[in-house]
This record gives sequence, structure tokens and C-alpha cells, in this order.
Amino acid sequence: MMFVIDKEYEMLVSTLSAEEYDSLKKSIKQNGLWVPIVINNDGIILDGHHRYKACQELGIKVRHTILNFSTKDEEVVFVGECNIQRRQLSSLQRIDIVRKLEPYYVRLARENSINNLKQNTDVQIFTPRGKTRDILGKKAQVSGYTYEKGIKILDTATPEEIAKINSGKKTISKVYHKIIEKEKKQKRIQDVQKLPVNLPDTIKLYNQEFQTLKITPNSVSLIFTDPPFHDQHLHLYDDLMREAYDVLCDGGSILCYVGQGNIGKVINIAEKYGLKFHWPLTILNSGPSASVFGKKILVSCKIMLWFVKGKYDGDPVRDCIQSEFEGTELHEWAKSTKESDYYIKHMTLPHEIVYDPFMGSGIFGVSAKKLKRQFIGCEVNKIHYDTAVRLISQDV
Repeated sequence: MMFVIDKEYEMLVSTLSAEEYDSLKKSIKQNGLWVPIVINNDGIILDGHHRYKACQELGIKVRHTILNFSTKDEEVVFVGECNIQRRQLSSLQRIDIVRKLEPYYVRLARENSINNLKQNTDVQIFTPRGKTRDILGKKAQVSGYTYEKGIKILDTATPEEIAKINSGKKTISKVYHKIIEKEKKQKRIQDVQKLPVNLPDTIKLYNQEFQTLKITPNSVSLIFTDPPFHDQHLHLYDDLMREAYDVLCDGGSILCYVGQGNIGKVINIAEKYGLKFHWPLTILNSGPSASVFGKKILVSCKIMLWFVKGKYDGDPVRDCIQSEFEGTELHEWAKSTKESDYYIKHMTLPHEIVYDPFMGSGIFGVSAKKLKRQFIGCEVNKIHYDTAVRLISQDV
């Protein structure tokens, strides 16, 4: 008997890992082929592609059984569903097989519906879409929603991400949400790129390192900024505090975000250059808490340190604010404008200068413009700089 491997059917068979195939081959060598290969009348293998390959390599006679179907669609569905039952398959691999079978399921359902109509029996058809999703999910042994997530992943995820799901290193939900966030980011960036640019003379933005920018000494009322605050970026605080003392006017303040683990170090740096530590300010996160590796800490807030050149003589301010986080898809360090609106309003007067040496996507510049302050922003990253130019250009 000639056995034939049909390429269409082979596409419905998930590939075994090297370990899984070696285990199967070892079992057949020791015990023989217990489960026969299933073929049709033309010798095309319907079930047992890996067993057939192992027998060929071992020189073992292939036992087989013949199974016939009334239609090609029924035969294809049998091939796919035989492989869905394999225990080693991941949920995503089962979803992949069911997706390939979907057009066959739909045709079979339509044929059954027509036959049922002719016989005046109950009709079952793959509509509406929500019902179809649930039916297909059940065949893949997952929920309908997980089935849709899996289809999205198979269509858009990288081969590396798919491999991690199949190996159990990542979940379908985690990769799916990553894809959705990436799509949101791309859409938001595309939307921002369409915005017109129209900056007033009171707004000065620079695409360069802040250390190379020449700002008039004693001219800035408030530096409001969010430097990258991991350990490897601590040297930036040294440059920042040196410049702050030079450009701040007497009584001017600097508010800078800082990682909780480096609070003491940043205070020492600022005081080294003559700035006085005034108070810590807490910004409560509105989103999920981040975990600090090795510390067993769930971070629910961000800390801003407040330093003053001379003596602060502005309005009293709260030392704790609930953030309204938005815009993360534009910049990984982006903040809401709630805290910048509040502190700029109370710590400066209209037309005074607010300066952000780490401008990012320009959130603090949006606040300054809204409150009729002058604003100087500096951002070394060209993509973030272009985003800031467009966002700050808009009327708020």
C-alpha cells in the first residue's frame, strides 16, 4: 500500500519538538506501532503523520486503517480535529488549527442548515459572529474571547512571541495586550503627526541636549522636569542641579521626579550646588502598581523633590496629588497634566518662565502654555521632540 502525504493536510498538523518526536520514535521502536495510521481510499494520510515518519525512519511496517468521508470538507475537518486532541498542543496551536478549519466548518454548517430546512428540523448556522466565535473557541478548547485574541496574535505577533506562548513562557492575554497597546501607540503617533504646528513666541523648544543650551542666568522661575531616574542616569542630575542654580531666579524652584531608591543621592547632589531641599511631593498613581525587583515593593506613587534657590515666597501647595495618567503610548515616561497644572499655577505667575530640560512629549509645556507662562523645553530624542512641538501647538 502506497502512503501519500497531502500538503494541505500536513499544514493542519502541529510540528513536534525534537524531544517530543524522539520520545514518539523511541516508543514505536520499543513497543511497535500500537495506533494505526488512518488513510483514505487514495492512500492519503489523514491521521498519523508523525507516526508514519517514525516508522519510515525505523524501517517498521506501517499498520493502517481506511476511513472514508462523504465530502472533502468532512475529511479535512477530521484531519484537523484529530490533531487538536493531541495533548502536547498549546492553546494557541489549537486555535491555529481551528482557524484553518473555519471555512470548512462554515460550509458544513451551511450544508447542514440547508438539509435541516428541507427536513423542517432545527437550524444551526455559524451566525451571528459572536456565536461563531464561541463555537470555534469551544472546538479549540478555549473561550470565544481567547479564540479571538489568539487569531489576533497569529496575524500580528512575531515568531519569537508565538514561540514563547507555545512553550509556556508567555500567555495569550499578555501578548495580546502588548499588541493592542502597540497599535494604540502607532495610531496616537499618526494622529499627532497630523496636528498643525503653530507655536507662540512665548514657547521655545529645542531638539538638543540641555547641557548645550544657553539660558539667561537668573531668569527661570520654575524648573519642572522628569529626568530618567535609574541608577545609570544619576549623572544627569549632577548636570541638572548645576544648571538649575545658574538659571533659576532668586526664590525660584526646581521640581524633579526621582526614583525612590535615589532620593538621598539626589538631595546631596542638589545641595552640593547650593540649592536647598524644600520638601518631598507625592504623586499617587492612578494605574496599576509597578513591582520593584528584589525589594518586594509595589510602587503606588511617584516622588518629586522640591529644591529652592534662596527662599520660596509663592503660594502654599499640597504635598500629595492624585495623578490622572494618560498619554503613555506617546512617551514611556509621560505624565498627566494634573500635577503640572497645579504646581505651575501656584508656584509661578503669568508670563514667568517655566523650563523643562527633559521635555519628552511636552506634557509640562502644555500646562505652561495653558496657564499663560513662558516655556522653554529641551528634548534630545527627535521623535519625542516632534510630538512635543505638535502637542504644545494645540489650543487647550
